[in-house]
Amino acid sequence: MASQKDPELKSLMDKFVCVRIVQMGGVDLRVYQFDPLLSWAVMFMYGDTTIYGRYGSASPQAKRSKKDSNPNHTLAGLKAALRAALALHEAHLRNPAFEAVLQKKSGFALPWRYVEETPVAKLHRRLKRVEGEDTKGCVHCHEIPQALIDSSFMSWRKVTDRMLWMHPDPAILGLSLSRDHCARVTAVAEGSLAAQAGIQVGDDLELLDGQPLCSVADVQWVLHRFPDAGGPLTAFVRRGESHRSVKMELEPGWRRKGDWAWRYRVAGYAMWLWGGVTLEDTDEGVRVSHLAPWWFKRENKAAKQKLKVGDVIVEVDGKTGWTRSTYLAYLMREKMPGSPVELVVMRRGTKTKVAFPVPSPRPKIMGH
Repeated sequence: MASQKDPELKSLMDKFVCVRIVQMGGVDLRVYQFDPLLSWAVMFMYGDTTIYGRYGSASPQAKRSKKDSNPNHTLAGLKAALRAALALHEAHLRNPAFEAVLQKKSGFALPWRYVEETPVAKLHRRLKRVEGEDTKGCVHCHEIPQALIDSSFMSWRKVTDRMLWMHPDPAILGLSLSRDHCARVTAVAEGSLAAQAGIQVGDDLELLDGQPLCSVADVQWVLHRFPDAGGPLTAFVRRGESHRSVKMELEPGWRRKGDWAWRYRVAGYAMWLWGGVTLEDTDEGVRVSHLAPWWFKRENKAAKQKLKVGDVIVEVDGKTGWTRSTYLAYLMREKMPGSPVELVVMRRGTKTKVAFPVPSPRPKIMGH
């Protein structure tokens, strides 16, 4: 939680009606959409649910502990986001037509409005709304993506790229952004889309795809809802006293260049149930780092028996160029229950063929 011991932070927060949501049962998933794999996140909104912005970005460096260790959360960054949200609120009040500018900040349609309505919640009894003195039910934020993915499997809906490669890091554009500002560029990768567009260190991104930005989380939100098919992504950039508009062209499948498998709450069970093992990316290919843990009761035993720690997956069904993210997504989305997976692995310097089936029957309980 944000401590109000800092006078400026307290002054800013006093301008908001602060509401703390401690569990996701009964929360409208079509409104409250944010990166769920965080110890805490912030949404800035008007009383009619018009959203001004978001704050909070998940990090692969964050530790799983009681103490928040997310390096993306800073006092300066939160204050910058609060100031930006207040400015957007003033603009909204002065000109109601400004709401059209904020439209893309709202959530998009999901098959289920509340997590307790999902098929998986009907089997997993704890996923329900907490009412009265009932303490047996609770929905954690980090359980939302698992519930949506598993419910999609159960109802034979397609698991989309957005569900796996959620809230992409700006690095996919070649950008590193300051944690202490709304969206200030601190580095631009050579040859990246951002570099080709002429974005430079020190630039401030003010608009992205027409959306005003309060924080890095807002940049990620733009990328999260951007079409998988790609297309032109326009940024409005402030450089000193000047402003300019630049364009970055995202190619089809752009999202898959990033990594989603570091999100252990989603990828852990995907690795063990579909892949049978824990995986890591290396220069040589996708390496088997560990077998499924002993406490995971429904692992893919066939894969666990065939693969060895140290194996490097170099081919999957005759195709090369895999990462652990694309490999797991392929198993989860493209293979039917019981169908075979044919791998070529590098084992102690020798290429070895390995085959095993994907799990059958189809998964039915969150977390498996």
